[in-house]
Amino acid sequence: MTVKTLDSSQARNHWRALLELALTAGTDVVITRQNKPIVAVVAYEDYLAVREFLSIQRAVRHSQPNQIQESRATMYASEQVLAREWDTPEEDEAWADL
Repeated sequence: MTVKTLDSSQARNHWRALLELALTAGTDVVITRQNKPIVAVVAYEDYLAVREFLSIQRAVRHSQPNQIQESRATMYASEQVLAREWDTPEEDEAWADL
């Protein structure tokens, strides 16, 4: 698979060539703004093949932002706990009765 990256100004100035790339050359075109990818142009047949997957991905991304943030917070908190020094006399004493 070939990918061509253009900034939004280049895409605007070369729109017809961009469409031809996506249609006939089988090239995916990524358009950037301020060096960050914002959209992709793919052949319509390719879009039809992945449309259902895109719908699922969009639903997950848009319906669960709080859950994603909570998962990240839990992950970061877990990393802090795991980084603690557990081999202390107090810890050994606490575990001795178990």
